[in-house]
Amino acid sequence: MKKLLWTAVVLILAMILTACGGKQASDDVDVADWPDKEITLVVPYSVGGSADRQARALAPILEKELDTSVVVENREGGGGASGTNTHKNGDPDDGTHIVYQSHPHFEAGIVRDAGYEFEDFDILGITHSSPITIWVDKDSEYKTMEDLLKGIEENPGKLSYAMISGSWSDIAVKMITDKLDMDVRAVPYDGGGPMRTALMGGEVDFIASDIEGTMAGAGEDLRPLAIYSDEPYEQAPDVPLINTVLQDMGHDMDLPAVSNRRFIQVKKEFQENYPERWDKLETAFEKSVTSDEFKQWGEEQSMELKWVPSDEATERLSETVEVIYEYKELFQ
Repeated sequence: MKKLLWTAVVLILAMILTACGGKQASDDVDVADWPDKEITLVVPYSVGGSADRQARALAPILEKELDTSVVVENREGGGGASGTNTHKNGDPDDGTHIVYQSHPHFEAGIVRDAGYEFEDFDILGITHSSPITIWVDKDSEYKTMEDLLKGIEENPGKLSYAMISGSWSDIAVKMITDKLDMDVRAVPYDGGGPMRTALMGGEVDFIASDIEGTMAGAGEDLRPLAIYSDEPYEQAPDVPLINTVLQDMGHDMDLPAVSNRRFIQVKKEFQENYPERWDKLETAFEKSVTSDEFKQWGEEQSMELKWVPSDEATERLSETVEVIYEYKELFQ
């Protein structure tokens, strides 16, 4: 009797495992027909911002690649935290809902305990990077980054920079001045436009701001001194790399490349449960982002759009997450 009972249990378990395996196999077999319903690009920011505009420009191109409708859904609030959380806690994990995310706003939510962690998601790829750059007014006495750093060193506490609290505009400066033990004053402003206006008006001595937005907003009135990048920026190749400048000055430093970035993010379970769908989606995004149509749109918007695949994108974002944690008190 016990033997018969044990045999029955084994058969039932085998049937359950077969059913589960059959479901996953069915998902894989049907990947050629997936997606069979619309894709939602969740933008956790307001309409009109850079992430929103990029998502709306990309959606019709992605539709052609996936042969299905792609809709953009704005879920603003909490600096991106609200939309990110509704995706994590409410959206299905089948690849039909994807987040068009913004960095460092996403990571700012993490250090503010917004309800999610970096590891709750997978990064499909980066679509856009605009490296942070040090700027002075075009008529400034500081002609080079070396001149500016010497000025800060020789005039402790007297030079100032405009910044937005909890952003790269503040952290990028502190990374240098903390390591070199320099004293400089931070003056808070409400946005990139007011920061640039303050610099041109002589209210501050310099700013750290993303290169694209600053070139578009005040490129003729400001001078770039150094860029936080590992390679020259295509639209301004003569701007010195920050680490090259510091090393030439004799400082043994290797600052991370920091940028304002836009990237594609999905729930962690998607890649684990639907690996073939993940591959199909990654390929579709890569083709869409590198398409002539999307690149042309980017050029018209003064944006350098470039696809960075999943592994490399995850590594880059992970490195800068560590920097944000180091300065997390700035985000509180």
